[in-house]
Amino acid sequence: MSRGDKSNDKTKKKGKHGSAEKRRAFPRKPVYVIAILLMALATIAFLVMLILSDLLPPDLTIILSVFTVVMLALACMLFASRYRWKRILGIVLALIFILVVTTVTSFMASTYETLNTISAAGLSAEGPQALNVDVTEEPFNIYITGIDQWEEEKGYDLERSDVNMIVTVNPKTKKVLLTSIPRDSYVKLHTMQLMDKLTHTGVYGVDETIYTVEDWLGIEINYYVKMNFTAVRDIINAMGGIRVYSPVAFDSSLRDYHYDQGWNELGGREALFFARERHAFEGQDSIRVENQQRVMKAIIEKMTSSTTLLTRYGDIMAAAGNNLSTNMSSEEMTDLVKMQITDLADWDIETQKIEGEYDEDYVASLTQSKKFSVYRTDRESVEACVNNIYAVMHPSAKELEEASITRSKSFVVNYIKMIKDKISEARGDK
Repeated sequence: MSRGDKSNDKTKKKGKHGSAEKRRAFPRKPVYVIAILLMALATIAFLVMLILSDLLPPDLTIILSVFTVVMLALACMLFASRYRWKRILGIVLALIFILVVTTVTSFMASTYETLNTISAAGLSAEGPQALNVDVTEEPFNIYITGIDQWEEEKGYDLERSDVNMIVTVNPKTKKVLLTSIPRDSYVKLHTMQLMDKLTHTGVYGVDETIYTVEDWLGIEINYYVKMNFTAVRDIINAMGGIRVYSPVAFDSSLRDYHYDQGWNELGGREALFFARERHAFEGQDSIRVENQQRVMKAIIEKMTSSTTLLTRYGDIMAAAGNNLSTNMSSEEMTDLVKMQITDLADWDIETQKIEGEYDEDYVASLTQSKKFSVYRTDRESVEACVNNIYAVMHPSAKELEEASITRSKSFVVNYIKMIKDKISEARGDK
């Protein structure tokens, strides 16, 4: 064998064992190109939806944008490495990155679409115009009207307002006051100026309900939320159920459900019939109003918890679907979400109800040949409830100071503040 043949054998042997120039790349180069291309597309989609949906505070949006771009650059560096284990690590990183970013992007897109659908349904309906405020800085009232229908019953029955509740929210003090109004409350209709049951105002539209309550209580309703049985059931299920306290044990007269005295873990359908029950109690509608408050309080507490907000928010919005409408804009709803994500503070939720007693009288929407059961509200109870609403909307200086101290302890708020301070120091700002 000649010297040249030996040299060729060495070259072949060296190539077989992995020369830097000749060794076979693993993974192959097309895999790198595809991985980088998919990561780039996922990053672009994520950044576009992050800005478009506007679901996060600006500071967190910037942080996540920078982090995403850095991860993309890191993957490219690993792919370019001469070491095989680094290139494989880059592939693993790319797969995880694509999976996570695509999932988050899909979540934001569905949430953005649902928020616009819910808001559009309320804004296009013949309901009252919203009295808009800065929902992250100013107190406001939301009127919850629950229609006694399932989704499949739309258009086949009259929409009576079965649940009537004013939710007073003060974002500064993190206080929520739930004021329940019995469905049979005997009130003067806004349009006809005749006496009727409050529940019958729903037949004439949500605007009649809102204006009638404003006339009666002398307060302004900023927004309304209208939902039916299906929306309540699906939203609670999307949250993973709620935990509701019952002072007494009872059975539902509408379905085969039993509720224990004490805490009950309830799914959407169970919670709905818990709130609807009245025949099992001597107080009937009065007890039902209290149970409605318990369910609403449980929903708010579960929805505003950090775990639910971060992991189930998209499911909750999707569950609302076409069965919930509001005249609150999608921008205002996202502002509330951003505020909660920023401070993750707990809300102080209180309840009250308008008291009275049952009697019989004529109602405008039914025949005048006979009297019907109505709920005559107590004037002192009404005044007390209105005063409590005013107190939540106009807190004292001490309450505002205490609330400010509590919010300043938020981890996210302090983290963002720290980043801002570091940026200011780097710029030389005073």
